Parts: sequence; structure tokens; C-alpha cells
Amino acid sequence: MIGKNDTSLLNWIYKYVVDFTAEDDTSCLTWESTNKEALSFINSIPKKARVQEYGIYAGKSHLFAVVEFDDLEEGLKEGVISEKTCRLIYTWNKEVGRENWDMDDVMYALYPALGRHMSRNFLYSNIKNLVDLEVMECVNPDTEHGRMYIITEKGERVLGLL
Repeated sequence: MIGKNDTSLLNWIYKYVVDFTAEDDTSCLTWESTNKEALSFINSIPKKARVQEYGIYAGKSHLFAVVEFDDLEEGLKEGVISEKTCRLIYTWNKEVGRENWDMDDVMYALYPALGRHMSRNFLYSNIKNLVDLEVMECVNPDTEHGRMYIITEKGERVLGLL
């Protein structure tokens, strides 16, 4: 993980992202460029392209490579990325075949108390039970993947009693 103001940022970008000596280089970076210019260049690349092409994600005050799951886990532990970002990176990497971890690894990083090999079906069946009891409600039931749930008024009353 590299701090955005780290003096090695520029060299890291030269090593892993751009080759400003190439004829087709459009980065406008040179050996005399500053870290601020390098950061500006990195930030000019859309997040999805940055992750898919270079494995780089910018979060808070750091840039980090998401080539391996350990990188993603470190970002979660450090609080540099959110659960939503974790899922996005996983999805973006999978789209281009860069992913070398599976969603069970991601779920474990997000919810370590559940155990690494807990079936997601276990979670979904319990959520379904809560929906059937009208304690939770799905806000996008027509969506096949990425359903979102909210606690209902009944659920808030039940939680208030616990």
C-alpha cells in the first residue's frame, strides 16, 4: 500500500503503470514530474479501468494494488476501503479474469465471525426467514444479484425488545 503523498509514488507509477518513453504514452509524465502530477494522472483514469488494467484502487490517503486477495484484505483491515468497494473490486476483476480469489474469501474478509467456508445459502435462507416474518424487506426483489434488504418497522420494534 502506498501513501498518496509517499515519495515513492512516482517511481511506483513508472514501474507498474506508465512507460513515458513509449511513443503512444499520453500520461504527460516525465522524470521531472512531481508526486502531485503523478497522483493527478492516476486519478484521471476511471476507477473501474484503473482496477481492471493496473489493479490499483485509490482509497482515502492510499493507493493499493489489488492483484491478490491479501491486498484487498489489508485494505479492509486498514479501513481504506468499504464493503461496497470490496465487492466492486471483486466484480471488476472477475469481468477481465484478473480475480484470483472467490466471493467466499471476500465474505470472510467482510464477516470473519461467520467462518471462511460458511455457505452463503445459510445466510440467504436466514434472510428469507426474516423476510417471511416481515422483520426485513427486500427493496429490489426483481434483481437477481445484489439484493438489498432493510429492517421494517416491525423489525425495529422486535430489535427494540431484545
